[in-house]
This record gives sequence, structure tokens and C-alpha cells, in this order.
Amino acid sequence: MNSKTFTSQKNRPALIRYGVVIIALILWYSFIWDPVTGKLEEKQTALEAQQLRITHLKKRINRLKNVDKRLAAEIKRLDHLKNRLVPGDSPQQVSTNIQNSFLKRASESGVEVVVYRSGSKRRWRGYQLAVSVFNLRGTTAQFVDLLEQLEKEKTISRLNNINIANHRGKPSQLRINLEVEALFLGAKAEI
Repeated sequence: MNSKTFTSQKNRPALIRYGVVIIALILWYSFIWDPVTGKLEEKQTALEAQQLRITHLKKRINRLKNVDKRLAAEIKRLDHLKNRLVPGDSPQQVSTNIQNSFLKRASESGVEVVVYRSGSKRRWRGYQLAVSVFNLRGTTAQFVDLLEQLEKEKTISRLNNINIANHRGKPSQLRINLEVEALFLGAKAEI
């Protein structure tokens, strides 16, 4: 009996050593390894989020790279379009300027302007239109010449409601009723 007790006492220090090593491993894992790996995973996730953000910012930089050149081009285009507007501080002034220009072009092409007047104001996409109404008399060649001169003028205006009646006779005459509309922006032109 004595030999069994002696053997088990001899094995006890070995079990205690193994137990202490296992407890030390558990403590090391619990207090050192697990928190460090958790922080590493958090840092890895934060790093991936930052890399994604950097990728998005690079894409945005590429989109905005030449924005100053595009803005300068758009400003130049806007100035060009402003210059094509019929001048005037009110729709009535714009209509008067349309009439003056149209009368000049009509006399150059030989078309007789029988009656002209300002028409009622209209709207186009929220903007005012100045309207001038003309009754004309002339030949087909004169009317074509007038239309070509109006096209060369390069203003932002349009012909609307054209009625043409042909009166037969020795000199074939056309009676033409038409409206000319021009865009009036007013203060909106100062964008």
C-alpha cells in the first residue's frame, strides 16, 4: 500500500505542473491573445473601410478633374447664347426690337410690310416670349430671300403661325401673315 501512495505523490507534482501550464495557457489566451486578435480584426475592418473610402475619393477626383475647364466652356457657351438674345429690358422693348430688325430685313428683300404690331405675350417653359405680328405682301422669291436673311441673323427667335395666301394675277403676289416670337429672360439672363 505504501508503494501506491508513494507513486501517486510522485505523479502529483507532474499533474500540478501540467495544471499550472494549462491554467497559464488559458490566462494567456484570455487576457493577451484574444484581445489582441480582436483588435487586429477591428483594425483590419477599419483599414478595409478606409481603402474603400480612398477608392471612392479617387473616383470623385477623376470626375471633378477638369471641372474648371468644363465650367469655363459652359460660361463661354452661356455668354454666346446671351448675345443671341434679342436685346430689351421688357417684353415690349424686345418686341419693338424684333419689329425694327424685321422691317429692315423686309425692305432689304423687297417684301412690303402692310401692317405690324406687338402680339399678346406668351410663355415657353416658364419664360416670357415677346411676340410681333406682321402682314406682308410680296413674291415667292422675295419671301424666300426674307427667310434666308432672318436665318442669317442668328438670334434666338422663331417664326410662328405662318399663313400664306397666293393671289393670282400678272405679278403673282403672296399675302403672308406671320408671328415672330423671341425669348425674354429679363433678370434670369444674369445667371
